[in-house]
Amino acid sequence: MTAVPEISRYVSIYRALSAREQKVLLASLALLPLFWLGLRLAGLRRFQAWLDRSPVAQRTPLTHTEAAALGVAVNRAAKHVFGPVTCLTRSLVLRWWLLRRYGTTSDLCIGVRLEQGEFAAHAWVEKDGIPLNDRPEFVARYAIFESK
Repeated sequence: MTAVPEISRYVSIYRALSAREQKVLLASLALLPLFWLGLRLAGLRRFQAWLDRSPVAQRTPLTHTEAAALGVAVNRAAKHVFGPVTCLTRSLVLRWWLLRRYGTTSDLCIGVRLEQGEFAAHAWVEKDGIPLNDRPEFVARYAIFESK
C-alpha cells in the first residue's frame, strides 16, 4: 500500500510542470532507452550522423533558462527510465532531439579527467558556452575534447 502515496506524489509533481516540461518528460522517457540502444548498435559517430539528418526547426530559439528547463526534464526522466542511461545518452536526447525541435542550436561537450588515478569521461550540452544539463562547477573539472 506504500505505492499509492508514491504514485500520488509523482502525479502532483508532473501536474506542477509546465505543458512543455510535461511533453519533454514523456518524450524523454520514451527516447532515452532508444538513444542508448542506438549508441550501442551504431556507435557515436554513426548515430550522430543519422541524427544530423534532422534539421534545426525554424522557430524562435529558446532562451538559456528555457533550454536549461528541458535539460532538467531530461535528467528527471533519466532517473525513472528502465535500463541504463548515461550522460551521453541524456545529452544526445537533449541536443539532437529536443533542442533542435525547438529551433535551438547547442554544442555537445565531452570531457575527460583523471579521478583517483582512474580515467573518467562525461558528456553535457552547452548553449553559448553555458552548460544546460549540468552544473558549471561540475563540468569545469573536465578537459573538453575539441570537436571537428
